[in-house]
Amino acid sequence: MKKKSKTAPPSRRAWLALCPWRNPALEWFEQDGRVMLHIQRQKSWKTKILNLFLPLPEERTIALDAIGTHVWKMLDGKNSVGAIARSVAKEYKLVEREAELSVQQFFRELARRGYVGFSEADKK
Repeated sequence: MKKKSKTAPPSRRAWLALCPWRNPALEWFEQDGRVMLHIQRQKSWKTKILNLFLPLPEERTIALDAIGTHVWKMLDGKNSVGAIARSVAKEYKLVEREAELSVQQFFRELARRGYVGFSEADKK
């Protein structure tokens, strides 16, 4: 059997140095102090077939919780994951490592859905 080649995940230090940024094609707005992501359904042959059997909405809105809103507002491509995690730890009185893990899981889900991207910090 052929093994799937996987790239090694970045080290903790490399992960914390990455700078996340919002997908510019994604629409979002604030409502009642929370960030709302406005998601348009992608049109593909798969969704057209699925829509024959199960009507799907053309769009949906995802409301982020307080911590998600705090993180989302910091996504400018300049703040590192580490800086965002420290800010979350300070604002919500969490242990720094706990905030790192929480932010890491949040970014994994956002990246999986294509809502965020990552770049390396500018080296000066």
